[in-house]
Amino acid sequence: MAKSNIKNDIRLEQYKNMLNVINRHNHIQEEVSNTLKATRMRSIINSYRLVEAYKADSKVAYVGEQFPTEIVYAFNMQAWNIESMAILFAQSVNIEDFFQLSEENFLSRDICSFLRAPFATMHANCYPRPNIVLSNDQPCDCLAKLGYIASQLYNSPYFSLNTPNEINGESINYLVAQINKMILKIEKELSCSFDENNFKKIVEYSNEAKEYYCKTTEILKKSYVPRVSRELLEIFGLNAFGLKETVSLCKVLYEEALEISQKQNTKKKRVLWMGQAPEGFHEIIKYLERELDIIFSAILWDGTLMSLDIENPIHSIAKRAILFHWHSDRMKENTAMVCDEFGIEAIIIANVWGCRNMLGIRSVIKEVAEEKNLKYLTINLDVMDRNNYAFNQVKNRLDAFLEII
Repeated sequence: MAKSNIKNDIRLEQYKNMLNVINRHNHIQEEVSNTLKATRMRSIINSYRLVEAYKADSKVAYVGEQFPTEIVYAFNMQAWNIESMAILFAQSVNIEDFFQLSEENFLSRDICSFLRAPFATMHANCYPRPNIVLSNDQPCDCLAKLGYIASQLYNSPYFSLNTPNEINGESINYLVAQINKMILKIEKELSCSFDENNFKKIVEYSNEAKEYYCKTTEILKKSYVPRVSRELLEIFGLNAFGLKETVSLCKVLYEEALEISQKQNTKKKRVLWMGQAPEGFHEIIKYLERELDIIFSAILWDGTLMSLDIENPIHSIAKRAILFHWHSDRMKENTAMVCDEFGIEAIIIANVWGCRNMLGIRSVIKEVAEEKNLKYLTINLDVMDRNNYAFNQVKNRLDAFLEII
C-alpha cells in the first residue's frame, strides 16, 4: 500500500499544493463576535507553525496524538501532528476529495476518517516532507501504523515508542529506555545534538502553560463559561506544550475565562461529551449548545493535567505517556471523578465510524452513567466524512435526549 513513494518532495511545491486545495473551496468560519480571543490566537499560532514546517531548511518531525513533543522541540524541530493537521485542513476544504483519493489508493472506508484523511492528504502531496517520523501507540495504535506508512511514502527514518498500558516503576523505566534510545536515533539520523539546556527551558514552558491550563479547568468546574471547554480541548489536540507561544495562549484563555465567569450568570444543564468531537461550529454542537453546557472529556485526562518533574523530565514524560492510554479502569475512575467535580447531569457518547477505541470503552462509560444514575446517549456520527453521517438522523435522537434531561 505504501510502495508509491512521494516523488516530488520539494516543500515549496507541497505548500503550493496545499494552498491550491484550500483555495478551491469556501472556508467555513465562525462569527468573529462569537469567538474567544484565545481561539483567534490559537489560529495565528497554528498558521505560523504550518508555514514554518514548509520552509526548505526546517527540520520536521511527523508525530502522532499526544506524542511527547517536548523532545522534538529540544532538537529545534517542527512537530507536525499528522492527524490534527488533516483535521485542520478538513475544516477549510471539501474533505470528500481527499477521501476519494484514499479509496483510489486502496484504503477501506471502514477505517476511521481521522486516519484516512492524513493518508489521503499525504498522497495528494500536501504535507511537508518529514525529516523523521516518530510515533507512539497510545491512545491509537492505528495512528502508529499510519506513521510507519508515512515513513515509507517519504523514505524517512522512523522510530516508534511502545507504551505500556499498566503504570508502575518497571513500565515507566521500560519507556524511559525507549525515549533515550529515540533521542540517540534522532541525533544519528539528523546529525544534530540534543540540547539539554534548551530541553530544560522547554520543560519549564510546558509546566508554565500547564499551570494556566489547570487553573482554567478549575474555573470551568465552578462556572458556566461558554466555549472555554471547547478551547481547552483544542489546546489538548494542538499538543504544543513546550512552546513559549503555548504559554501565552493558555494565559490568555485563563484570563478570558476568569473575566467571563465573573460576568456570566446563566446556568445550563451540563453534559459530558465522550469521544472524538466535531469542530466548535459543527451543526451538532451549535444545536446542543442552545440548551446545554458541553464539557469535553479530553481536557480531563490525568495526563493532560500533569506537570513534568524539572529534575527528572524524561521519567515524568514516560509516566504521562502511559496515563494517556485508554486503560479501562483508569478511564472509569476518571470519568466518575469528572461527573462529580463538574456537576455532570448526562453523558453523550460519540461513536465515531471505525474508531476501535470508542467501541471498546463505551461500555465502561455506560457503567459510570448507570452507577451515578445519569442519562446517557450514544450517537453514531462521522465528524469528517459526510458519507457516514446525516444530521437529520442524529437530530431525532438528540431531541428525544433533550426531552428526558
